[in-house]
Amino acid sequence: MTAKGKHITVFEHQSIKLNQEIDGVVFDATRLNALQSFYGENGVPYFSLIHNGVRFNEYVGVIQIGKTIIEVLPKADNSLKGSNEKNRWREILIDMLFAVGIFEIHSPSNSSLKLKSNSILDLYFELFIKEIEYLLHNGLIKKYRKKEENVTALKGNILFGKHIQQNIIHQERFYVNYTTYDYEHILHSILYKTIKLLKQINTNVELHSRIGALLLHFPEMPEIKVSETTFDKLDFIRKTLQYKKAIDISKLLLLKYHPDVSKGRNNVLALMFDMNKLWEQFVYISIRKHKEKQTTITAQTSKYFWKPQSGYRSK
Repeated sequence: MTAKGKHITVFEHQSIKLNQEIDGVVFDATRLNALQSFYGENGVPYFSLIHNGVRFNEYVGVIQIGKTIIEVLPKADNSLKGSNEKNRWREILIDMLFAVGIFEIHSPSNSSLKLKSNSILDLYFELFIKEIEYLLHNGLIKKYRKKEENVTALKGNILFGKHIQQNIIHQERFYVNYTTYDYEHILHSILYKTIKLLKQINTNVELHSRIGALLLHFPEMPEIKVSETTFDKLDFIRKTLQYKKAIDISKLLLLKYHPDVSKGRNNVLALMFDMNKLWEQFVYISIRKHKEKQTTITAQTSKYFWKPQSGYRSK
């Protein structure tokens, strides 16, 4: 399980009160204040605020506050709250997510994932790591891009306005605009930003060295700001299609990450799923998988509910 962080596991519709101890972790004022701040004025669908505490709604998944991970599992029975039952329902939830296609990787078998018994958050992190390792193994793609800089050798086109402005006393230089073919493009910038985010928020000691290796081998990219529009503008062609799964995970992690701008210690990452819709999709997939050939089954909705949306609204 997590080494540096604190791990709290609860069920749907369960409440946590101030100073309550769960799984050996005290739900103190710092954690409560972080959730209250995350809830904000408009609220979030994952939980409701109660007096000196929170009550979780019909959403399952993981909310990470700083180094504290709150895992919300499907509600089976009020009496089933022991560690064995928590492990059982965690595995059931992960199996459901695999079944509906949320977790998809290039690995030939999901059995290669070592962290299946841990939290969904750890699983997401490992899925992303495996995707980047896959891309590095197969070779990162290069793209053409325009570049402006002051160089000592003339190439491309001279930008005379900037050339005169910057090189009055450096006549040996040329301010030029030219085309280069390298690794610096938007896909790599997004992935590099996600790797750095994992380095910052990961609490699982089993993943530390693999994240460090990614930072070592992945080309350093300039810092970028990402939004829903950033991902909407991406266009995958045959050459870049292998990046899509890693980019999908990056989109989920980057857009669902809410930095604590006031103190910087209680950043929030929320990966939550509407259990009602997850169950409907799971039943649909299961029935379709075992249906007879002459039977036609239609889902209630074709919208992929787990895809991140703008704002706090979940999948």
